Amino acid sequence: MDSIIQKDSSKCFICHSRHWLEWHHVFGGALRSKSERLGLKVRLCHFCHNEPPNGVHQNREIRLKLQAFAQKKAMKHYGWSVEDFRRAFYKNYIEEDDS
Repeated sequence: MDSIIQKDSSKCFICHSRHWLEWHHVFGGALRSKSERLGLKVRLCHFCHNEPPNGVHQNREIRLKLQAFAQKKAMKHYGWSVEDFRRAFYKNYIEEDDS
């Protein structure tokens, strides 16, 4: 499925570079296929994706911000509550009063 988070996948979601782009499934590991199926993925340049110190795979703060943003997009797109999202992804990434 296309990304429900990012309309223009020809540039990095974070820095807007158009070079060396890679798909990043926002909720990875065992949830990677669910992220793919539900469009919870973004294009990132290699540096924002996999390189320290700011790549999402190395930088917890950036990763959590992206996951919270993706959760909000998923809740809006699919009409989910926080509990619906938690049932699907086992965790809430946003503050309760921020939804």
